[in-house]
Amino acid sequence: MKKYFLFLITILLLTSCEDIIDLELEQNESQLVVDAWLNDQPGPQVIKLRRTIDYLDNSFTPEVTGATITVADINLADSTINQIYVFEDDDNDGDYVWTPTTPGEIMIQEGKDYGLLVDLDGDQYVSLSKANRTIPIDSIGYEFLEDEVGQPDGIYAQIYAKDAVGEGDVYWIKTFKNGSFLNKGQEMNLAYDGAFGPGTNSDGILFISPIRFGINRVADSGDGAIDDGDIPPYAIGDSIRVEIHSLTQEAFFHLFQARTQITQGDNGLFATPINNIPTNIFSQNEDAKESPVGFFCVSKVSSAERTIE
Repeated sequence: MKKYFLFLITILLLTSCEDIIDLELEQNESQLVVDAWLNDQPGPQVIKLRRTIDYLDNSFTPEVTGATITVADINLADSTINQIYVFEDDDNDGDYVWTPTTPGEIMIQEGKDYGLLVDLDGDQYVSLSKANRTIPIDSIGYEFLEDEVGQPDGIYAQIYAKDAVGEGDVYWIKTFKNGSFLNKGQEMNLAYDGAFGPGTNSDGILFISPIRFGINRVADSGDGAIDDGDIPPYAIGDSIRVEIHSLTQEAFFHLFQARTQITQGDNGLFATPINNIPTNIFSQNEDAKESPVGFFCVSKVSSAERTIE
């Protein structure tokens, strides 16, 4: 009986020590976000301007209107401008669009340098990027796998592509399942010379296995559950479209850090603290009202598509 009473007292002591603590986080000034990822695909190109919100704010980021945005094809050797492309926000929603003037007109050309200029409320923000080479996709294969560790049984695909000879080529492999972009943090598939990062002596190789299999959907939890009830990751009749976007070195490490911060909740106690990711958008005015965040990158793209039969 004494042991029973001691047990009750212990439970009461433990439950009575619970206090609800409301954390008061510092309210930071809103910052301009420039989302400018352009490529050589035909059709309109879009640059988005938004403003940051507080970390615990679940609302949509506010759009930024009233800016003037241009992208220029620049010859850095003699600082001359070959052509200027104007982006316009006709819908007043913060999405600034360049529309080709002729069918088949393409803005981004391999090997060229491009400059970005954003003029907002009298302040100017600038950036530079180069269109590096990409590589062709040899093929997309798939097979039924079972008893994979942490993965459900199902049809899994992989991409076959070979890194270009010459060190320092970096890529962003984007996958679309039935037209929908696989955009979870764990699904951000990056390659450096066909491997994960520099210093691996992997130049000119076939993409390593984790990158080849990185075109599959990632389960939402360790039990292999998929949030939309699909047969994971692919089923007969599904279409798979894969694009390989060339990147600059700066863009690769920007995305690498973004992926780390997006997925850091998966690391539990070993997660790294959240911090601002370096940007290549800079204020041209010394007395600019704010320091922008975001990134400007121009890419060459190769693609391939296959349907599961």
